[in-house]
This record gives sequence, structure tokens and C-alpha cells, in this order.
Amino acid sequence: MNLLQMSFSGAAFITAVVIIRAVAINKLPKKTFLVLWELVILRLLIPFSIPSMFSVYTLVTHSISSTTLPEAGTDYNIPTMQGLFVTTQGAEQPPENILSSVSMWFIVWCAGIILIALFFVISYLRCLIEFRTALPVHNHYVEKWLAERPLKRPILVKQSDRISAPLTYGIFRPVILVPKKMDWKNEKQLQYVLSHEYVHIYRYDTVTKLIATLALCIHWFNPFVWVMYILFNRDIELACDESVIRQFGEKSKSAYSLMLINMEATKSGLLPFCNSFSKNAIEEG
Repeated sequence: MNLLQMSFSGAAFITAVVIIRAVAINKLPKKTFLVLWELVILRLLIPFSIPSMFSVYTLVTHSISSTTLPEAGTDYNIPTMQGLFVTTQGAEQPPENILSSVSMWFIVWCAGIILIALFFVISYLRCLIEFRTALPVHNHYVEKWLAERPLKRPILVKQSDRISAPLTYGIFRPVILVPKKMDWKNEKQLQYVLSHEYVHIYRYDTVTKLIATLALCIHWFNPFVWVMYILFNRDIELACDESVIRQFGEKSKSAYSLMLINMEATKSGLLPFCNSFSKNAIEEG
């Protein structure tokens, strides 16, 4: 299976997920859509398909082959891949225009990958420089909250005056970064914020977003993959919000939504290394 076949197959899969999402966004658990998007990403990254004896495609292929394939011993002139090329001076060689066309598109594809990857890397490095100016948080409630949720990976909570919404970055040493102007006496708000970011860390959402970014870089020419990337990031936030609301009860939904509005949370954007609050996500949920 070549790259274009993978991309077209992924586009069909993405279309199906978008339709399901539009119809059942408020009927199915939000984590359902994450599973569907992860299957799409696998389709975009794995260069082969696993046949199933129960699939419709297998049944159709089997029926066609059983009715159209010749019997054993029948001599037919079956064209080979070599027959697709023009014979020149007794040697079978592909035409130069085909080679030049393939080389040109390969160069364009590689250039696109490099440009998209540079965009993400430069964006992350710029943010990382700003993140390094963040200061540790010395708060009794935060320290107590961290002590009650031990993980094999140490979690740091820092504050910065350069962000407007809480976010999480880092894989092996994750950091929860919160705005410096946050109301540190509002323990309920702190609980919501820390719980939201803890779900991101616990689920390794940063790693998942990196894999999705890899698929986007490879299939940058496919607009359906860009749609997938944007909706996948939004559904990560929706699933995280759903987990927090389930943890604190359905009655907390209005207070949780109001907190996001009061904090003027912004979109998480295209940055693949961070998980941020998204007001658009909670509005859609």
C-alpha cells in the first residue's frame, strides 16, 4: 500500500468519523471519538491493511476471484509490471518523463514535511523559552493535591504571567503551568484545573498528540488530515472535561463551564507538545 492509497483510505475513514461525530457528539462518550481518531491515525501511519475473513471487502474479492480467475493450466498472456514500461534498445526502462515527475513530487512531498515539522518545532521552542521563565508554585492546597496523586513521573506545578489558560507540557517530567493571575485562594477552581491537567498527564495525551502530528506531517497534502488533527485535539479536551465532570458529579458541570469562561480560556491551537484548556471544547460538549 503506497502513500496515496493510505491517504485516500484515511480520508474516507475521516469522513465517516466526522459524520458519526456530527450525529452523536452529545449521545456517545467523548472517549469513543478518541478511539475512532486513533484508528484513523493508525490507518494513516501503517502501510498495510490486515485482511479479515469477516470483512465485506474479503467476501467480494473472494466471489470475484472465484468467478473470473482462469482454471489451472490455462495459458493466458498476463501483463507484468515490466510491461507497463516502454522498451528501449532491448532493455525495459521507465520513460524519463515518468521518472522526472515522480522525482518532482517526491521532492515537493519531502519539502512539505520539512516545512510543517519546522513550524511545529519552532513553535514549541519559542514556547519553551517562555515556559522556562515560569516560577514554582508554593501553595498549601497544591502541595497537598500533588501528595495525594503520586505517579512514577514527577509532576511540577508552575506559574507564569505569559499565559492566559492552564496547560500541560512535557512527557517524562510533566509540568502543569497555570496563569500567575489565578485566584490561589479559590480551592474549587484549583481542584478543577489540576484535575483537568492530571487527566492529560495520566492518559499520555502529549504522546498521542505527537503521533497525530507525525501523521499530519506525512499527509500534509491531504486536507482531510488537517480536519482530523483539529477535531482530534478538540476531542481530547472534550474527553478530559467529561472525565473531570464524571469525577465531581454532573452538578459540577455548570460551575466547571463557568470557570472556563471566567478564565477566558483560548483554543489549544496546533501546538503538538502541550495540552491546554479550550473554551470551544466545553461549548461543543
